[in-house]
Amino acid sequence: MHDYNFLLITASFVVAVMGSLIALITTRNALKKPETERKGLIVLAALSLGGVGIWSMHFIGMLALDMHSLAMNYNWGLTIASLVAAVFMVYIGLRIMSMGKFSYSKLVMAGILVGTGVVAMHYTGMLAMEMQADIKWNWAIIAISIVIAVVASIVALWLAVNVSKMWQVVVSAFVMGVAVCGMHYTGMAAAEFLQNTSLTYVEPMGLSTNLFVLVIVGVDALIVVIGMVTEMANANIQRMSQ
Repeated sequence: MHDYNFLLITASFVVAVMGSLIALITTRNALKKPETERKGLIVLAALSLGGVGIWSMHFIGMLALDMHSLAMNYNWGLTIASLVAAVFMVYIGLRIMSMGKFSYSKLVMAGILVGTGVVAMHYTGMLAMEMQADIKWNWAIIAISIVIAVVASIVALWLAVNVSKMWQVVVSAFVMGVAVCGMHYTGMAAAEFLQNTSLTYVEPMGLSTNLFVLVIVGVDALIVVIGMVTEMANANIQRMSQ
């Protein structure tokens, strides 16, 4: 009883790549600084990856879901909670990886934390969906989505602290974009929506889907611009200090 808007799916992938790109660049710059001066850049990287690359991709992906004639809205408390979970857990993971020497045990621990945050974000976001329908879950696919989230998080954190050349950063951003989208749409495939007219009628969203996407992309663009300005400022400071 549902389909997808492939234009919005494409937009979700672009947002995932852009968020990942700014996060990688910002993390690379943070690691060049003393540990005591990294916190601000790590926060910006967490907003870029958790807020733009993961949450915005997720929400645009949700808006890409076409339920045909079935009205859909969102519980905004749960939606905001899903955003906070994504940003906070990515921040914790990046913070762990930016402290002390690199180790694979630390990488796995941080990756599990971030992966758990991504899973919590995704399924909290899905529970925020309000419609006259029951959701039947495929637990095998849910398990696969959890594995993808954890593995993708470990790979993302490894890339964040190990890539240095710009071409590596760009390629890594595309890899991370594919991983984030892969987790999201696998998680969506775990849900079967069964219309149930006995449930309370749901008023459709006041904003159109396209306008909502524009608002999300606008906020994302602001975060990306802040990241780019920060990168240029750091580059100028480095040139002046040489």
